Amino acid sequence: MRHEPAQAHGADAETELTELLSSLVDAGVAHPWLAALLGLAIMGRLVRAIRILVHGRHAKDPRRLFVGADRYAVLARAGHRCEHHSWLFGRCTATERLQADHVHPHSRGGATSLANGQALCGPHNERKANRIPWTWELDRLARRREAYAPLGASTAVLRQG
Repeated sequence: MRHEPAQAHGADAETELTELLSSLVDAGVAHPWLAALLGLAIMGRLVRAIRILVHGRHAKDPRRLFVGADRYAVLARAGHRCEHHSWLFGRCTATERLQADHVHPHSRGGATSLANGQALCGPHNERKANRIPWTWELDRLARRREAYAPLGASTAVLRQG
């Protein structure tokens, strides 16, 4: 049994990697759709990695839903009206069947706390889905709450609650 030096084995791995990359480039030139697909996959991974760096990885809060007093407090702070606000139409007028929603989604590490809760109607809650809001969106929500929240109620919005 003959043992090769580690340096020679490393050179073989480098040659194989070079050949692999060369064949991928050739395949990308021959099939542009393959290059586009590979590019999309790489971009998706990069975006995911950047979001993890920005928002971090957090353990999920074991309490999933706003119930009882917490749910009532979220809805009362909103004046029992949907807190969604659009640039064109202003604040949503829905007051029926409101849902206590996580500003920073529970599925993405958001806590089930009053500081991370908002009142949304069904369609706006569904449209928001599990998207993490930008910091400027959180600041806007906190400023808007000052106009309608009851006296003494906290208008702060915390990303992780």
